[in-house]
Amino acid sequence: MLTPYNHPSPWVLKFLFLPLGMILLLGESGLAFTILEPTDSSTFKSGQDITVRLDPNDLSNLIQSKFYWYREHEDMLLESVDENLARTSTQKDDPPFGGTIKIPETAVGQLRLLAVGERKGGQFHEEKWAIFDEVFLTIEPEAELVEIDFETNKPLAFGRAAAATVYDKVDFLGTIAELPVIGIFADGITRPLRLQSSGTTYHSSNEKVVLINSDGLMQLVGNGTTTITVKNRGKEATLAVIVEVQDDPNESPEANPGKNRSVPSGSRVQLNALSSYDPEGGSLQYYWSQIGGSNVALLDPYSAKASFLAPYVEDTKTFRFKLRVTDIQGADSFPAFVDISVEP
Repeated sequence: MLTPYNHPSPWVLKFLFLPLGMILLLGESGLAFTILEPTDSSTFKSGQDITVRLDPNDLSNLIQSKFYWYREHEDMLLESVDENLARTSTQKDDPPFGGTIKIPETAVGQLRLLAVGERKGGQFHEEKWAIFDEVFLTIEPEAELVEIDFETNKPLAFGRAAAATVYDKVDFLGTIAELPVIGIFADGITRPLRLQSSGTTYHSSNEKVVLINSDGLMQLVGNGTTTITVKNRGKEATLAVIVEVQDDPNESPEANPGKNRSVPSGSRVQLNALSSYDPEGGSLQYYWSQIGGSNVALLDPYSAKASFLAPYVEDTKTFRFKLRVTDIQGADSFPAFVDISVEP
């Protein structure tokens, strides 16, 4: 079954670090919260146990840390889907805020490891402070890729050619959908391979029917038939795609989330998508989501001007947001991104 492009399905694993009630009595100067291990851009195996080591330098009343896994460009939710306790050790020579966590067995490509610190005092403090660090890891399965497949009907049909409605808006040129590419590996585990970071490449035999970007997002651009060829780790698979939608001419809109910028802690930050445009001059629908940094409360995510309150930070931290827009005829934009750096 294909996943609708407008309804992302975040996968988050949450870990508790350090026993509750453990209070670190630290000074007020030289604030820092850093993931010392693993280092950014490190490579690991799917399912591998890895050591995580934090440096909670001089953060007053820090009592625990929570860890989250996110796939690349994955929308964040206020609540995690799955929760497991991390294994922590009590050996004398263990580093402070250290322990062992397991990389998910189904992981492949880039993963974001987010560490979020919590102070003594509960939720009130969490609403004001963002104590976090994150690293991006490359995950490679140890097992060999046996086969590439697609979690969808074959051939994949849109519009009048479809036997059943898969999307809410299949009858429009410009609609974007995720191609659910999976890999079946020799260890018996099925892993998602849609994203470019997993090693997948794409080719559409008829780009007048379907365009497909490097992350497996398909855009319907005309009626007809095309063949999508997918390659990964020396394996190849093909999928026939049939498009029979209403063929009123319509150019896809462009999402523009504005330029990267820096803001002070405690300020109200407005995300501005008004530079997005529809070539035909029509109105747009907007969807903002957060894909980087610790989670913030994003207000009005379906408006051109979403906003959030910049949390207080101990050093400069970056929050990344994704923007998608849709025109009145149902055509989607490819996603665009903006980074907001929050300064102390």
